[in-house]
Amino acid sequence: MSEEGADPGPETAPERDRNHDPDQSPNHGPDQSPNHDPGPSSNRDPEPSPDPDPNLEPEASTTTPKVISAGHINWDVTMHVGRLPEPDGETRIERLEQSGGGSAANVAVGLVDLGGQSVVYGSVGGDESGALALRALANAGVDPGHVLIDADAPTSVKYVIVDADGELMMLANDGANEAFSAADLDHDTLDAADHLHLTSQRPETATALAAAAGEAGATRSFDPGRRVGDRAYDAALHATDVLFVNAPEAEAVAETTDIDPWEPDDRVVVIKLGGDGATVRTPHGDVSHPGFDIDPVDTTGAGDAFASGFLATALRDPAIAGDGFSHDPRDYQVPLLVGNACGALAAQAVTARVDLSWDRIRETMGGSPETDLLIEIRV
Repeated sequence: MSEEGADPGPETAPERDRNHDPDQSPNHGPDQSPNHDPGPSSNRDPEPSPDPDPNLEPEASTTTPKVISAGHINWDVTMHVGRLPEPDGETRIERLEQSGGGSAANVAVGLVDLGGQSVVYGSVGGDESGALALRALANAGVDPGHVLIDADAPTSVKYVIVDADGELMMLANDGANEAFSAADLDHDTLDAADHLHLTSQRPETATALAAAAGEAGATRSFDPGRRVGDRAYDAALHATDVLFVNAPEAEAVAETTDIDPWEPDDRVVVIKLGGDGATVRTPHGDVSHPGFDIDPVDTTGAGDAFASGFLATALRDPAIAGDGFSHDPRDYQVPLLVGNACGALAAQAVTARVDLSWDRIRETMGGSPETDLLIEIRV
């Protein structure tokens, strides 16, 4: 979604039609989700209009964000098949890929790809899969020195089966995934970080890490994942500056906590809408982008790629993250565009971990119809 030296887009970016039927635009973005009414807007005026000339070269910033990603580190085995097998059936594996995975690890790698510095807090087993996962992180430029190695548990391995239509079936073991705890936190590393990104993990660990990051002066984001409604994440959610969820997860947060992701009163909420792009909700309004028109191959990891692009862009802009995260929705035009472009790139890759670069982001945006650059802002 962004590109160095690229045409910054149309000279004017007209406001998107609020009656637009998303079913008429087969765009694809991070995290598939059902259609959802984005909530009432009766108290919001349809102004100001989007910036007609946004800075689409965030990589030109001299700021290098230092980010800690905390959560799961997996080893992924991805099998592409013509069709998913029936019960008691069999199907031929047409392509098999192995790669590092896990949300925390994926985001860390994506941030490095986009010019950031990343450290991972998490855990693997003392086995071959764990060694492969750590080697993949190091080869990508991520510091794996704070990953706990649990010799008594296997590394979490996720088996992903993808059919010709991009439909998924996943099998996984928990393994050593959540052996890392607050007791393993390195405070010197946290003190040097600009931002902490939390992903699915034990609630008590997420809470302790969020509190420690706040004390160290770092901003915090949280992508709790599909189990958000089943885990006691209240304290960690309330300590979060930016919350990433898809539509079902937003509903789960609304049902199980006193946070309304669609109308937040004290934080930024990024709601990923799959084929309909994403929307950023703030206490002062929201900004939406419909995503990019692509043919998805495998949507595994698209949400992680979205978070990488969004954070890599936002953390480079002092107006957004210089003193906590801005609540002005207009500030999130470019992070949203970049996030959606990264999600689109991931959805076209055959594994959960995609190679991101500003050149590829620029190519995604540059090859997109003008309508895909339309942004709607409500305040």
